[in-house]
Order: sequence, then structure tokens, then C-alpha cells
Amino acid sequence: MDLCLVEYEMVKFPPSLLAAASVFTAECTLNGSKKWTKTTQLHSHYSLHQLLECSKMMVSLHQKSGTGKLVSVFKKYGTSKYGHVARTQSPAHFMLEPRFWD
Repeated sequence: MDLCLVEYEMVKFPPSLLAAASVFTAECTLNGSKKWTKTTQLHSHYSLHQLLECSKMMVSLHQKSGTGKLVSVFKKYGTSKYGHVARTQSPAHFMLEPRFWD
């Protein structure tokens, strides 16, 4: 989510959608599946279809976070305080494959 705050292309998404897409992306990363239950849809007011574009962009931003002009978030999460998570390959890279969304 922090990466989205410094990227102009993410301004088009309302904050509530960014939050919901962050939860969805984290769930996909941890579980390896695109699970968005009726309960999460009810509480977030967003369907899986509404999250797709934002979620894909989040994964893409994470993959190129260390190479852009604005690397402050990458540096922050690359420290030992945050377990060097920025330096690891995003386990959600599979989300960028077209067959994942079929």
C-alpha cells in the first residue's frame, strides 16, 4: 500500500479500493489463490472484478520498486526493522500472468 502513495498512476483509485486491493493482494500472496469471499465483498463493497486492475498494478509496482525514481519505500522496507521484505521477490508475481485471472 505504501508504494501506491508515491505513484501518480494510482491516484485514480479511491482509498477504499486501494485498501481492499491491498487485502486481496496480500491474501493471494500468502495463500496463492484468488480468494475473495462474499463476506469480504460485503464489508469492502468491492467485487473481485473491481479489484483486479488495482491489484495487478500493486504487484507490478512491488516488482519494480527498487529501480524507479522514488525508492524511499523500497529503502524503508529493505531494512532489518521490516525484515528486508522489499529485497525479496514478490511471491505474488503469478498474479501478473493472464491465466491466473481466468
